[in-house]
Amino acid sequence: MPASWQGDLPGAGGPIRWHLDLASDGTYQLRQTFLSRPQPNAFDAIGRWRLEPGSGSGSGRLVLRRGGEASLFLQPLAAGAALRKLDLQGALVASAANDRLTRLPQAAPIDPRLPLMGLFSYMADAASIRLCATGQQLPVVMEAGYLALERAYLAARPAGRPGQPLLVSLEGLITQRPSMEQGQPPRRTLVVESFTALTPGQGCPREALQLRGTTWRLEGLGDHKVAMPAGGRSIELQLSPERLQLACSGGCNRLMGGFSLEGASIRFSQLASTRMGCSPPVMQLEQRYSDALEQVRRWRIDQRRLLLEDASGKTLLRFRAGQ
Repeated sequence: MPASWQGDLPGAGGPIRWHLDLASDGTYQLRQTFLSRPQPNAFDAIGRWRLEPGSGSGSGRLVLRRGGEASLFLQPLAAGAALRKLDLQGALVASAANDRLTRLPQAAPIDPRLPLMGLFSYMADAASIRLCATGQQLPVVMEAGYLALERAYLAARPAGRPGQPLLVSLEGLITQRPSMEQGQPPRRTLVVESFTALTPGQGCPREALQLRGTTWRLEGLGDHKVAMPAGGRSIELQLSPERLQLACSGGCNRLMGGFSLEGASIRFSQLASTRMGCSPPVMQLEQRYSDALEQVRRWRIDQRRLLLEDASGKTLLRFRAGQ
């Protein structure tokens, strides 16, 4: 360690290039590039990994924990020269398609760019953050979107408690930069590209919300907040944690169908509904919701909200985790 693996694996919309970096501190970086799509077509993730012991002559499984989504499983082969991708339950996939990532001759770590949550602190002209996804403590450079973060932190920090860590959300880049300490080698550093939110009085979530298995209640369609017309019910979405099936309430009817999921890419298919009748305003809202689901191509979780986006990154649907 560190070490990197790479390979092109099949996906619902075409081949996906996986690049995986493992570090000796138990953290990983993953980039999935959708080769048949126009840019931006790469999605990054970070988290923690563990190697489960094998049984008998088995080689065990490499488990990548992903916070808001189900863990990924890979099987080391030939003393780690390759990694075989397993299914979402950690079992072998019966397919003639390529399922291997090959170890690169030398580590070639990516610079992940992604939404992040962490405990930020600032004192004596030095800023740092402990990332919730990995537990890493990284220095933060004072450039790009940093100033908005510092201003929010100083305004919210308790009086008389300099350096108090506060929970922040941001869009960031993790990259190699010269050390701020003289005579020390370069180290991984956070560049704040845009500051999103600060939440005083809270620590990192003990368990991140899961995309699958959580009941999501619709808050907005595009840029507009949803107000349910009289006679309608709450619009909800739930993705099964065991099967690639979804169940929805459209406000009047029950919606059912399937979905495919690859990293931050998601697509709903074979949507069908019951045939109950409701008032015209309720039925119109349900149709807009169903039409938006068919256009969804990407997902992300921001605090307790699920955002479903089209291929260009435009938010189509906004949900909040149900209580």
